[in-house]
Amino acid sequence: MKKGKKNCDYWLIAVIGLLAAYFIIDLWLRQGLTHTNLIIRSLLTPYLFAAFLTYAALMLDEGHQLRKEWWWFGAYAVIWTIFLLTDFSISNYTLSDLDTIYNSPPVAYKTLLLVHDFFNVGALFWLLKKTKSYDQTLKNNYSDIAQVNLHWLKNFIWIYLILKFTAFAAWGALSLEIATSIADIRPIFNVWFVILMIYLSYHGIRQYAVAEFYDYDPANKSVTLKAGKPTQKYQSSTLSDEDLDQLQTQIDQLFEDEQLYLNPEFKVHDLAEKLDITTHKVSQTLNSKAGLTFYDYVNQYRVEHFKKLLTDPKKQNFTILALGFESGFNSKASMNRIFKQMAGVTPKAYQTQSSASSEKVPQG
Repeated sequence: MKKGKKNCDYWLIAVIGLLAAYFIIDLWLRQGLTHTNLIIRSLLTPYLFAAFLTYAALMLDEGHQLRKEWWWFGAYAVIWTIFLLTDFSISNYTLSDLDTIYNSPPVAYKTLLLVHDFFNVGALFWLLKKTKSYDQTLKNNYSDIAQVNLHWLKNFIWIYLILKFTAFAAWGALSLEIATSIADIRPIFNVWFVILMIYLSYHGIRQYAVAEFYDYDPANKSVTLKAGKPTQKYQSSTLSDEDLDQLQTQIDQLFEDEQLYLNPEFKVHDLAEKLDITTHKVSQTLNSKAGLTFYDYVNQYRVEHFKKLLTDPKKQNFTILALGFESGFNSKASMNRIFKQMAGVTPKAYQTQSSASSEKVPQG
């Protein structure tokens, strides 16, 4: 197993371990509040979120390596730890005081808890930006991204954001005395929080295909950019406009002659090897000249090939799914999604429309 993937696995184990501790402490709290279980329970949430941030950032990082600039992930957890331990060391809280802190926290506690919610929201929006960059880079390297995309992580982030905005509403309800204490709303948040973490853990364990991402050519990986708009890195490339035109012609010819797109696992690295150039140059050419990512370029050919099969009288005995696989698609879901996106209709509708049109053409 590669070192980068091990980093992801270790942090996923940390998330799962902290989640298990969350369950255990929650059960302990129901037996009665003590100084020990209240402190541990109060510290668990920020450290669990910090572990999640690290895990998610590692999944989205090209090398799955920890970065020094991620120090801020644990900043709040450290501040909260110092505050909590200092407060408990200088205050002689009774059991009644503990109940107040837990269910109706004083101003200092309430302020820091609200700061944590704002911190979470900011971090989640930062992660969403990272997922967009990740998706674009995937499309510059893969012709089929179904096995390596992180849409489940994006879904997790959006649901978590909704939960956080709901928390803001809850704080408002407390301020307006619509709810009298956190105890009135905590069970709902606990249930959703646990469901979210289980969802994250389940998909994290399943995400083995991502281990292959970036392994093949890290020195010459393609870069993220909008179609047709070269980035600064492309602008500094040694390739002239004439070179790009020649490369685009070579790529088009290869696809026409060898039908490379029929390989469902075809990657930008495979095309770069055939042309004996770097993946960077392939991506630069496709983005600059075709105005497409590698993913869109390959699937454009697959859709056109699929259209021919759908209207071929000799292929009418085959199922649409079989024709889709023959065209290079890897699954029914991706076949339907990509075809509809590029053709405007589903494969079935296209076949039906084409058959109806051919029947209207006069014979003889």
